[in-house]
Amino acid sequence: MKKNPRNILSEKNVSITNPRILVIEELLNHKKPLTIDLLQKNLKGKIALSTLYRVLNDLKKINVIKEFNTPEKETVVELSIHEEEDHHHHIFCKKCGDVQDINLSNKLEVDLDKEIIEIQNSLKFTVEEHTLELIGICSNC
Repeated sequence: MKKNPRNILSEKNVSITNPRILVIEELLNHKKPLTIDLLQKNLKGKIALSTLYRVLNDLKKINVIKEFNTPEKETVVELSIHEEEDHHHHIFCKKCGDVQDINLSNKLEVDLDKEIIEIQNSLKFTVEEHTLELIGICSNC
């Protein structure tokens, strides 16, 4: 079943507001992570910047979106509504700022998990999450 903003919000038992619908629609339409600046630009003034930040904060609290930073420390958001979605990483273009989701091979993920366990054991440190960032220049640039 195709997800739509009203269903997503309804499943989370939160009020369905126009700003929330607009933000989720935009993220659904792009199917990839977006910077807050690009999200605001794509919404073409339909939502005030202060409202956009408030909506993003609300959506983050109810686990509809994830937030992370580019290597340039720009905030990026992406939908996190699919429980069946595998853990993934990101690739960043340092020229145009494009961000794409990438999946590693199962073997590499397993090897990475083993390495993390070794690090935890040797340093007596609990790793709660990890990221892998690939940074370069996209084919469009």
